[in-house]
Amino acid sequence: MSKNFYDLENQERKSLAASIKVGAMCRVEKFDPDAMTVDVQPLSKVLDGGVYRIPPQVIGVPVSLIRGGGFVLRPWYAAGDVGVIVYLDHDIDRIVEAGQECQPNTERNHSGEDALFIGAFVPANKKLTGLPAQSLVMAPEGGNVYLAVTQSGIEIKGNITIIGNITQEGRTDVTGDVTAQGKSLASHTHTCPHGGTSGPN
Repeated sequence: MSKNFYDLENQERKSLAASIKVGAMCRVEKFDPDAMTVDVQPLSKVLDGGVYRIPPQVIGVPVSLIRGGGFVLRPWYAAGDVGVIVYLDHDIDRIVEAGQECQPNTERNHSGEDALFIGAFVPANKKLTGLPAQSLVMAPEGGNVYLAVTQSGIEIKGNITIIGNITQEGRTDVTGDVTAQGKSLASHTHTCPHGGTSGPN
């Protein structure tokens, strides 16, 4: 066979490989917390006619999260976050709607329309700071507030608001004051039976 035939065959293989989408680094443009979807901009430019061009945005991408057994760990994304999308083997439209086995709506494979956002990553120029080491941490960036689970216990930094009752086993040690119904534990006074007042004891 001629060299031109092999060149054509190789070009067809390259074109086919380029058309199969597997995954992409991307930037979040919009987050919908009700639908749990993101609009993302792929960050790697694509070669088109000898020129590298910015690919189109991928709209309404379902967000992967931890959910099961009646529990959910919901992430929160914002425009500018960078993460990864993967492209599924088949059309996922009906599965996304029903969440169960179903026949694909179309015969498309590895299409840009069948993406799943699997989470963010940390770019080298935006390293995380202010977080405790050797712990599982939930926190806003900067570490001004965090909840850290370590091998020895749980550490919380920041103000805490509790909605509901508290049941505790064990002692409570407080270095500051405690206020109950507007009265200070450290500076409140008692009325003595024969008159006068006394401080806390």
